[in-house]
Amino acid sequence: MRLETERLILRPFRKSDAPVVCQLRSKEVTYNLLSDTQTEDEAASWVSRARKSVNEKQCYPMAVTLKEDGRLMGMCGLFRVSWEHLNAELIYWLGKDFWGKGYMTEAARRMIQFGFEELGLERISVGCFARNKASGRIIEKLGFTPEGVARHAYCKDGEFLDELRFGMIRSDYDHSRR
Repeated sequence: MRLETERLILRPFRKSDAPVVCQLRSKEVTYNLLSDTQTEDEAASWVSRARKSVNEKQCYPMAVTLKEDGRLMGMCGLFRVSWEHLNAELIYWLGKDFWGKGYMTEAARRMIQFGFEELGLERISVGCFARNKASGRIIEKLGFTPEGVARHAYCKDGEFLDELRFGMIRSDYDHSRR
C-alpha cells in the first residue's frame, strides 16, 4: 500500500524506520501526544505492531516521507477502524524539523481521501489537546466540524488536559470535493 501527494509518500513502516521514529519523537513532539518519547527498542516494537495492523486491516499507521529523498518525517494514520460502523480516528505526529511547512495537512488530506474513497468509511473523527494550537489549525484546514470538548480527558505528567473533538462524515467530505 502506498499513498502519494504532490510532495509526500505515505507508506507502511519498515523495520529499518525504528531508529528514525525514536529520533523524531522528541519531547517537543510528544508534549502533545498521549504517548511519550520512545527508546529504540520501544520504537521497534511499535513499528512491528504498526506493520502487522496494516496487514490485518485493523488500522493504518503510515510513515510520512518526503517524495524527493524518502526521508521519514512522521506518522499519519487511521486508527480504531470499525468495519461494523464504518468509522475511524485520524491520528498524526510530525518531527519538529518538519513543522510549519504544511506537510501534515497534505498527508492528513490524503489519509482522509483514502478513508472515504478507498475504505468506504462513513465517518472520521480526530482530536487534539486544547493546548495544541498547531494541530487545531490543521484540523480546521481539513474541514472537520467541532463536536465538543472532553474536559480533563487525559492526565499527562500530572496535568489534566482537555481534548477538543472533531468529526467529518462522508457528506461533508463529498461536499468539500465539489
